[in-house]
Amino acid sequence: MNRLFCYGTLQVPEVVRAVTGRTYPGTAATLYEYALYRVKNAKYPGIIPSADSKVEGVVYEDVSDNDLKVLDLFESDLYRRQLLDVKLPDDKICKAWCYVIPDHNKSMLTDDVWRLKDFLEHGLESFMKGYVEGRRNVYFS
Repeated sequence: MNRLFCYGTLQVPEVVRAVTGRTYPGTAATLYEYALYRVKNAKYPGIIPSADSKVEGVVYEDVSDNDLKVLDLFESDLYRRQLLDVKLPDDKICKAWCYVIPDHNKSMLTDDVWRLKDFLEHGLESFMKGYVEGRRNVYFS
């Protein structure tokens, strides 16, 4: 089984359940030396390497290989899944998969920092209807 660090919309259990059909136990975690920005014309973010930056998120445990494949399709080729070190609240470091914006897609990011609170208040409902439900045929078999 796999660990998955989520920093954007996948931090929301409702989104994970809609995409994979499952919920996973999650723990707060921090990814260092990465920065979080909103994707252009979208309600979701991406991360890129950035010294002296950090990204707060959630590590999900016991994610199946099949669900990772579904999530790969959901995330699309905008992202590349990488195995990175994340820090847990007890200061332990663990390896977790994470979706990162590759260099050739950096131009897809804005300069705006993405905030979960803003997404929950102003974007979750439309994201669920448009992006999650509207693209179900892409990632759900």
